[in-house]
Amino acid sequence: MHAHPQFDRYARHLEGEAPALARQWLAGMLEAMRDPAAAGVAHLDRKGLSGLLMAVEPLRMHIGECLSGHLIQGIQGAEARLLGRSASASALSGFDIDQLTLVDETQAEKDIEISRVVQLVELKLEWELRELQGLTATLVTDARQGEDPMLCSPAVLARAISQTVYEQVLEPEQQALWMRLAAPILVEQLRPFLPTLVEQLKGQGLQAPRYRAILAPNSSAVLKAGEPPGAAPPAGSGAASMVAVPGIAAEQLQTLLRAMPLLQRGLPAAARAAAPALPLAEGEPAFSLQPMGPGPADTEAAAASHALLGRLFERLLDDPQLAPALRGAIARLEAPVRQLAAHDPGVLASEQHPAWALINKIASHSAEMPAHDAERGEAFQRFVEPLVTRLHDDEPAEPQAYVQALAQVQTFIDDERAQQVERTRPATDALSQMEAERRLLPLMRDQVELQLTRAQDVSPLVQTFLRGPWIEVLAKVMATDGVESPEAQALVGTVDELLASLQRPETPEARAELRRRLPRLIGRVQQGMALIDLPQQHRNRVLAELMQTHRRHLAEKAEAPAEPAAQAPVAATLAMTPSTTPAAVPVSPPTAPTARPEPELARETPDAWQGHETHVGTLPTVPMALDATDTTEDWIDGLRAGRRCKLYLQGVWATAQLAWASDNGALFMFTSNLAGGMHSMTRRALKRLRSEGLATDLADPTPVQRALGGLLQALGSQG
Repeated sequence: MHAHPQFDRYARHLEGEAPALARQWLAGMLEAMRDPAAAGVAHLDRKGLSGLLMAVEPLRMHIGECLSGHLIQGIQGAEARLLGRSASASALSGFDIDQLTLVDETQAEKDIEISRVVQLVELKLEWELRELQGLTATLVTDARQGEDPMLCSPAVLARAISQTVYEQVLEPEQQALWMRLAAPILVEQLRPFLPTLVEQLKGQGLQAPRYRAILAPNSSAVLKAGEPPGAAPPAGSGAASMVAVPGIAAEQLQTLLRAMPLLQRGLPAAARAAAPALPLAEGEPAFSLQPMGPGPADTEAAAASHALLGRLFERLLDDPQLAPALRGAIARLEAPVRQLAAHDPGVLASEQHPAWALINKIASHSAEMPAHDAERGEAFQRFVEPLVTRLHDDEPAEPQAYVQALAQVQTFIDDERAQQVERTRPATDALSQMEAERRLLPLMRDQVELQLTRAQDVSPLVQTFLRGPWIEVLAKVMATDGVESPEAQALVGTVDELLASLQRPETPEARAELRRRLPRLIGRVQQGMALIDLPQQHRNRVLAELMQTHRRHLAEKAEAPAEPAAQAPVAATLAMTPSTTPAAVPVSPPTAPTARPEPELARETPDAWQGHETHVGTLPTVPMALDATDTTEDWIDGLRAGRRCKLYLQGVWATAQLAWASDNGALFMFTSNLAGGMHSMTRRALKRLRSEGLATDLADPTPVQRALGGLLQALGSQG
C-alpha cells in the first residue's frame, strides 16, 4: 500500500512524543488525585482517590514507562493495520477461540471503561479529531477500510491506558476508579496536543479538508399525527414543501420515484414518510406498478429506469465494504437484473425483491468474514461464481430463480457456520466445562463449609485443602460426569468420611474398621488430587498431615498390640503416603479455622459420617428463574444462531454473528471480521455490555440501501 513520505515522518513523530504525553498524563492524574475539585472531578470518591494516590505515586516512573511503551505499541500496530502490514484487520488480541479465552465479566468491565474514555474524548474533541483525521487521510491512499489514519485515535490511547492501569498491583476498585479519572485528564492533555499536530501538518503544505453542510429534511416533510399517507396536502402548499432532499427539486424527485420507487429507501426518514403524499396533477391517475409496455410514455420510463439501474450498480460496486474478489460477480448480475426489471415491476419497487436480497446477502457475508482468513473468502467466491454464471447465461430469469439462488447462498452460510462450530467443538466443550465448574464452585464451597462445622480437631492445613483444591475437584467431576454420577457422589461423601477419619475412634473395633477403610479413602483423595493436577509438593504435605493424624489416632494406648493381619492395611496405607514434614499448602489463601460447634451439636459417634452422607442431588444447582421484566435478559434469551449484532470489545465496535450458544445459555460464541474471527463470551459479560449499551442490535444499512443513499446524493450534487 502506498503512503506519502510525510506519513512515515508523522508516525515517527508520534512515537517520539509518546514518552512526553505519558508523563504529562500521569502528572495530570496525580494532581487530580490530590485536588479533585480543581481538576473538575469532585464527584469521584475523594477518600478512594487519596488511597489511589498513595499507591500510585511511588510507582510514578514505572507507570510512565509502561504507558509510554503501550502508546508506542498502539501507534505501531495502528500503522501496520492501516498500511496492510499486519495480518490482522483489527487491534483485538487474546480472543482466539483456540486459546480458550473468555470475554468474562472482568474483561467486560475493562471494555466498558475503555468505551467511556473513547466516548468522552470524541464528544469533547470532535472537531480537533475530525480535522486531524482529514489531514492524515490525504497522506495514505487505499487505506484499509475501517482503520484510522490518525494512528492516535481515542481507542488507541484508551487501550494503552487500560493496559497500563490493569498491569499495576492494585485493588479492583482502585483500578476502576483510576479508569474513571483517566478520561477527563486525557481530554485536557489532548486539547493542546491535537491542534499542535494539525498545525505541523499544515506547515508541511497539507490542505485542510473542506466540509459541506447537508441540510436535514424540513420538518414539514413529516406527516402530521393521524394524517393518512395518501392525504392531499394543505391548500396552497406545493410539492416542494412536502419533501426536502438537498439538491433535488420535489418535481424531479417525484419523477425519479415513479421511475424507480425503490429510491424511496434511500430517502431520509422524514422525507420517506412524506413521499407517498406527493400530489398528482389534476386528472392524473394514481401511479401503479405495471410491466413496461411499448408506448412512448412507457418507453421513456423504461429508459429512465434503465439509467437509474446502471447508476445504482455503479454505487454498489464502489462500496468500500464490498470484498474486491466479489465485485466481478456483483457486476455480472447487472444484466440479468435489468432483464428481470423489464417484466417484473417489483425489481424497481422494493428492496425485498429476491434479486436485491441476493445481492445484499452476498455483499454482507463477504464483509463479515475475517480479513485475514483468505481461505474462507476464496471458498465463498468459488461458490458464488457458478451461481451468478447461471443467472447471467440463462434466458431472462423469473423471480423464482433468484429465490432459489438466495436459498443456496443461505444454506452455504449456515453450513459454513456449522463447520466452524464443529472445528472448535473441543474448545467450546472445554469452555462449557469451565463455565459449569465456575458456577458449581460457590455451591461446593457452601457444602464443604457445612461439613466442616460438624467436625472437630481438623488442622488448618486440611481445612485449607478442603476449602480450596478439593472444591475444585468436586466442581470438575460434577461438570464432567454430572451431579448425580456415582463418581460425584463418592467424592462428596469423601469429605464426610475424611473428616470422620480424623476423629479418634473410641473402641478397638472402631479403630480396626478405620484401618480397613483408610486405603480406599486415601486412594480417593489421591485420585482427586491427580484430577486437578495438584502440584506434587502440595500433595505430599496434605498426605503427610493425614498420615500423622491417622497414626496418632490409631496408636494403641495401654492395650494389647493388634493382630498382624489387622496391621497390614495400615502398613499399606502408610507406604503409599510420603513421610515429608507437614507444611502449609499455598494452594489457596489460608482461612481462619472454622469455629468449633456447640457441644450438643458435636457429640457424634466416630462413624457418624455413615449416617450423614451428602447427596448432591439436593443442592440448588439449577439457577433461579430470571425476572421476566428484565429486558437485558430477554434480549440475551432471544439470541439465536445467525443473529447479527454489534459488540464493543477493547475499544472496537465489532459486527458479530452468533455462531453457538451453550445449552444452559451461559456461554456464547460470535464470529466477526475482527482478529481471531471468533469470540467467546460469558452470559454475565454479555449482560454487562448490553446494560451499558455496548451490545446492540445491528442497525447498519444494507449494501443496496447504502447504494440508494449514495445515488440520491449523487443526483442531488448534479442539480
